[in-house]
This record gives sequence, C-alpha cells and structure tokens, in this order.
Amino acid sequence: MHYLLFLYSAFFFLFVLGVYRLFFHPLSRYPGPTLAALTDWYEAYYNIVKGGGLVVKYEELHKLHELALTPSLHFNNREAFHDIYTYGSTLVKDHGFYDAFGVHAREASASFSTVLPESSDVPEYTIQQKIDKLLAILESNYSSSGTTVSMAVAYRALTTNIITSYCFAESANVLDSPNFSHPILQGLKEGFRKIWLQVHFPFFITFTLNAPQKLILWLLPEFEGYLKMKAGLECQIDSLINNPDILSMVEHETIFHHLLEPKDQKRPSLASLIDEALTLVAAGSDTVGNACNIGTFYALKYPSIHQKLKKELDEAWPDKDRPMSYTALEKLPYLTAFIREALRFSLGLMHPPPRVVGLSTPEIGGLKIPPGTVVGMSVKFLHTNPDVFPDPYNFNPDRWIVKDTSRLLLDLAPFSKGLRMCLGLNLAWCELYLIFGNILRRLDLKLHITEDTIDNFRADNGVDYWLPFWKKEYRVFVQNS
Repeated sequence: MHYLLFLYSAFFFLFVLGVYRLFFHPLSRYPGPTLAALTDWYEAYYNIVKGGGLVVKYEELHKLHELALTPSLHFNNREAFHDIYTYGSTLVKDHGFYDAFGVHAREASASFSTVLPESSDVPEYTIQQKIDKLLAILESNYSSSGTTVSMAVAYRALTTNIITSYCFAESANVLDSPNFSHPILQGLKEGFRKIWLQVHFPFFITFTLNAPQKLILWLLPEFEGYLKMKAGLECQIDSLINNPDILSMVEHETIFHHLLEPKDQKRPSLASLIDEALTLVAAGSDTVGNACNIGTFYALKYPSIHQKLKKELDEAWPDKDRPMSYTALEKLPYLTAFIREALRFSLGLMHPPPRVVGLSTPEIGGLKIPPGTVVGMSVKFLHTNPDVFPDPYNFNPDRWIVKDTSRLLLDLAPFSKGLRMCLGLNLAWCELYLIFGNILRRLDLKLHITEDTIDNFRADNGVDYWLPFWKKEYRVFVQNS
C-alpha cells in the first residue's frame, strides 16, 4: 500500500512539474520541442544516443525559429552571439557543464576557468624545428600514391609536439611514432569521443580515473590510449615537481612556470596540474591542427587558390632553404586571407559554450532573458551567416581581400571572444603562419582521391564532440620534382 502511495505521489509530482514547465515556466513562451521543455535529458539524447547530433538538431530548429529552447536557449543571431560572448561580462559559465571537465580535480578547474598570465614570447624557433621535422618525415616516408598520409593525423602530431614543448619545455615526441600512432593522439581522440558521457554522467569519468586500470581496460579497452596519455603527462609533471631546477634551465618560459610557481596563491594539487595538462594539450593541439588540415585540403583541391598562395610565397620567400619569420609571413595578404578562411571553416569549438544569465544581464539579441537561464550559440551559425559571409559554404579566401574587414573579423571567432578568449591565441597565430608557409612553400603535396575522401568540410559534415569531428578525411603524398 505504501509503495502504491509513493508511486501515485511520484506520478502526480511529475504531472504537475510537466504542466508547470509547459505552461507556466518563464521559458515556456520560447519555441522549441515539447520534450525539451519537459526534461534536461533532451540534450543528452542528441549528444549521446544520436552521437553528437545536437548542433545538427539546432540547424533543423533554426529553420523554423531564430531562438530555440533545447532546454537551454540557443540563438541564431549574430547580435546575440556578441551579447553572450563578446560583451557578456554579466554572464557566467554554466558550472553544471564545465565542472564535468575537471571532474577528478574539484579543488581547481582546468584552463576553461583558470586565469593564467599572458603567454610569454612565442618560441618561434621551437615551432620551426618541429615543422622541419614533419616536412622531413613527409618527404622521406610519404612520397608516392602508394604511401599516403592522413594530414589530420600529421598536423595533430605536429601541434601536440608544439604544445607539450610549450607546456613542459620537453616535447612529447609524437612525430617520432611510426605513422604518428602515439598514445597521446589516441588518448585525445578517445577522450573527445567520450566527452558527452563525461558531461552528462560525471561519475563515469570518476570511475575511469579511480578504478584499477586492469578493470577499466577490461570493461573499456578503448580507453587504453587515454590512460597512457594521462600517465605520460603525470610523469612529466612529477619530474617538474621533484626537480624544480629543470624549469630554470630550459630555453624558454613555459606555462608550467606559472602553474608551479603561482603568485599570491597556493600551488595547485597534482590532480589539478594533471587536469590542466590534459586540457592544455587538447585545446592547444586541436584548433590549429584542424584549421591546418582543412586549409591544406582546399589549397590542394582548388588549383586557383594553390597557385595564388605559391606565387605570393615564392616572391616573398625566394630561398626556401632559409627560414622565413612569422612577422614576415603575417604581412602576406593572400596567405592571411587564406588562414582566416581556414579558421572560419574549422570553427574551433563546435558546441555552444553555455552561459548563465545574471540579474544584471541586459538584453540578448533584443530579448530580456530571465536570470538563471542557460544560453548559448554555436560558432557554426556565426561563421556560416550569409549576411556576413555570402555563399558561406564556399571556401573563398578572396572574401577577405577587401578594404574593410572589420565586420568579417568581428564575426570570426574560432578562439572565442571577449574575456574568455583562448589564452594561447598568439601562439596559435604564429603556428598557423609558420605551418602553412612552410608546407605550401617547401613541399608539393598531392591529394590522393578515393571514394572515402571528403568532398567538402561543410559544418554539417561534422559531428559535435564539443570540438568538430569530421566523418571523412583525406590523404596526401609528396610529389618530388
């Protein structure tokens, strides 16, 4: 009898809650699926069951409405994007979402929220050394149509080497692994593919980080790469903690100089430092690697783009055996336009970073949103807005060769905007110029076309695992002259 009473009470509570959310909740007046108004599990369904399909669902909803309840409020309005991210100082991060990224280090969130000092001088010579190494590997090992390489993997290996060197003053040497099969790359890929389990079920990651490794690998063998990556980073951090003089002897300042010697605060715990390392390596390798991968594809696909780049680089860089500096490369107008277009296509983050409306938040996109509401907008909708970028799915560097690019640049946000812009912005731009400049000037790459080669890096060909994952890839080889 008591069980029946409890069951009836539970059903009555859910019924009343459903009626309230559908008809009386402050957000009930906004358009969206009925199921999204009823439960927060709507997003979990598209993120997990539909395999990172939430942004695709946003596209469907925004064909009907500029604003969609899902159950957070998602906008498709450039003014709203800037109200939330560029000027949104009264909005805070959604802790329910971001805490999942630091689930094993509660006392200090990772770099999503940690405020680090501005980056020190970009170690250009370090980047150039690693680019030289990649070019040598490509020329030696992938010089025919029978020996091709995925540029997505090659670029990720390069950017991972750069960011680990910048973090620890010691590279992870990912480029040395045969076919770039280093555990860090495998771990990053596996980690991102499990990102929505981590967000919606934080205890899942708590289990994988605390349970015996043999048990984890027996239950989840695909986590082997992630665990190896974490163990490798932990060894590097342990070495720095136990031998602090290492940092005083390195050639350039690193991020861990600041993390291990914080000013006016207690040094983070080992768990927090590992969390920082995981986040920095992931963030520091992805956006640049993805942009390089996409840009190279379009440079090879469209001869007109490739010829313009080659002509500009050949004239500015007559002796390709002598390095060309970042400051010289960034003065090249067509290369700059090309990099901006590659960043527009590559998106940066694909998932809308959630923000919580505060009591003093002004209008968002012309609307007064109730305090406490979670709001967001995927940069995909900003980068493919036809009012700012006509024919947005056409890769066209020439759109940036105009007298006034201020409106275009305002809506280019691969590193986010405002106070929470990516901390490694300067390093990223240096990498982009040096990588593209060297690849396009010093190598003659050719696409290896198969039925599995991607046709176009349209945003709708991507899968939302927080960062974009592409359903197809392409392979290349070096054509020796």
